[in-house]
Amino acid sequence: MSAEVASATVTIQPRPQSIELPTTGDPSQWTPDQKALLDAAGLVIHKKGKDPVPAPRPTVVAFLAHCRRTGLDPIARQIYAIERGGKWGIQVSIDGLRLVAERSRQYAGQKPVQWTADGKTWVDVWVANEPPAAARVAVLRRDFAEPLVAVARFSSYVVLNDEYEGDYPNRRKTGRKVPGDMWARMPEVMIAKVAEALALRKAFPQELSGLYTEEEMDQALGADPAPRAPRGAAEPTLAPGTRSAQRDPLPGKEPEEAPVEAELVEDAADGRVEPLAMDPGVMCARCGIAHVDEPGAICEACEIEVEREIAGGQS
Repeated sequence: MSAEVASATVTIQPRPQSIELPTTGDPSQWTPDQKALLDAAGLVIHKKGKDPVPAPRPTVVAFLAHCRRTGLDPIARQIYAIERGGKWGIQVSIDGLRLVAERSRQYAGQKPVQWTADGKTWVDVWVANEPPAAARVAVLRRDFAEPLVAVARFSSYVVLNDEYEGDYPNRRKTGRKVPGDMWARMPEVMIAKVAEALALRKAFPQELSGLYTEEEMDQALGADPAPRAPRGAAEPTLAPGTRSAQRDPLPGKEPEEAPVEAELVEDAADGRVEPLAMDPGVMCARCGIAHVDEPGAICEACEIEVEREIAGGQS
């Protein structure tokens, strides 16, 4: 009795092609997928009520060159572009720095991070409630006899922002500076990341020169913006020319040219509150509330929201 062997045709689906980064800084030569990829990488700023604003061509070219040189993936948020106050920059994550070091084939790991309160005694675990004075990290290279150690002082990198008191919309500055949100909640982690970034760049200058993490850049720019009203919160009725009138024109009407805005400023002598004329051309182009350095820029709060929206869209 013969046995019949039934054969089945197996169809192998081709693997989907990955989206390649553009090879040119000319947007007219990009495919729609490449445009979306660079948008997700932070090279396009979406401002409320306005057309998307792409990064300048030199920034795009530099970003593409860094991606090719380091092999970092913008979709994995290993490298991304960011615009602050009209100025563009390129940042990398700490994981991106570690990956570049690993690919060099000379990276031999690192010693555990250490913290100190006085610069003399170093500990492997930070349990104190107050921030450490400094952190240090030692990176090992296979072709080096000694580890490369970098020390980051907390006072040199902590982000200090204006402290506010009172409830919206009557919040005002107290005149004091306080650490930004992340630096206040996990100071030992933030300064450790800075120390590690310094050590990795010290050990691999050829591969990592010119690449900085967010924690390093925030020191100069500040991480937290002035407080704003929560989304959806009711605002008091204001006369034409006030912030709400500028931001929320009546339906069916074109918004009029924004008049000169008045910001409340407290007189140091007797505590009186006086209006101070401000240039309406330096308001955040996304929220219309915070002041920025240049017309058309967005404030740091909106930058953080844009980054979170981009990150959320990739998850």
